[in-house]
Formats: sequence, structure tokens, C-alpha cells
Amino acid sequence: MFFSPVKMSSHSQLDPKALEKIASFFKVFAEPTRLSILQQLRGGPVSVNDLVAALPTSQANISKQLKTLYDADLLERKQEGTQVFYSICEPLVFELCELVCEKLNRSAKAEGAIIYEI
Repeated sequence: MFFSPVKMSSHSQLDPKALEKIASFFKVFAEPTRLSILQQLRGGPVSVNDLVAALPTSQANISKQLKTLYDADLLERKQEGTQVFYSICEPLVFELCELVCEKLNRSAKAEGAIIYEI
């Protein structure tokens, strides 16, 4: 079971505190702007200025979403002069996105269209 770092028997259950922590982690992926940021960072480090130019939202919102992703230990940041560059430091991001896209593609295929690409 992917919810636990240790192998659990089929009868084991996580306690409510652990489930809350897992739910909080998944919430990080529940905001479209954060997903857009992750998509922009897929190719490597990007400056905050470049994210602001690439995404249809305010600098304040991008900064807020970057903080959420950073606090979830998904991003790292590096300051170079007056610019701050962010990059993805957790490969799990790509694996989760691929799993979700595969699921959505299965559903779309059943309806006659494949619409989600990574």
C-alpha cells in the first residue's frame, strides 16, 4: 500500500492522524495554478519572473502557490542575484501526475477521446 513507508498486512489500517497527513499532501495537487507551476518546472529551474510571464495569474498568487509547493517539500529554491529560481526536488511529482493522466485517459478512451498528456 503506497500510504505507508512500511509494508502493512492486508488488515492493517492507518490511524486518523496519518490519514489526515496523507490528505493534506494530496491537497497540494488540488489547485490548478500549482499544477501549472509544476508543469512549467518540468524542464528544469525557472525564475519567479518567468513563471509570472508564463502563467495567467498575478505575481502574488504565483508566490503563494510556490510557497505551498515549497512547504510540501516538492520544490527547492536558489537565489541568484535578485532572482529566485525554483525547481522540482521530488520526482514523485512526475509519477503522481503520470498515474492521474493514465487514469483520466482510460476514462476518456471509454468516451472516444484521449485528451490528457504529460
